[in-house]
Amino acid sequence: MAIFDKSEKQADYASNVTTIAAGTSIVGKIDIECGLHIDGELEGEVNSKGIVKVGQTGLLKSTLKAEKLVVTGRFIGTADCDQIELTSGGEAEGKLISAGLTIDANSSFQGESIRRKQGDTTKLLDFSAEPAVRSGGAVVKDKPADKTTP
Repeated sequence: MAIFDKSEKQADYASNVTTIAAGTSIVGKIDIECGLHIDGELEGEVNSKGIVKVGQTGLLKSTLKAEKLVVTGRFIGTADCDQIELTSGGEAEGKLISAGLTIDANSSFQGESIRRKQGDTTKLLDFSAEPAVRSGGAVVKDKPADKTTP
């Protein structure tokens, strides 16, 4: 059994990460197997099986699904991650869906936070369109009234 210290984990992350450098601006959809570090600007949908880090100069406007999000710069949008961390100086605006949310001193968050179970990737249900009734954990949408009965 191997034992890894923190520096070995950081070295592993550094060798498996794609970086968007400061001064770079990208618009589009990104599906990525490794980590992603953003020092520039990225706008669009991001799906990552790794850690997404928004650096101090970074801006991420996104619908994001990742293992973990770490924000030292600025995030705007919806993030669905097992862990979300807003570090000192980090800013987030929008909807944060996670099993664990950490907000450090001198960081800011404006929006909605939804707690979910670790590893739960079920889609959130939109209840705004039609009223629904909860029954034993299931959601049953209201049926239209039967107009044939007097």
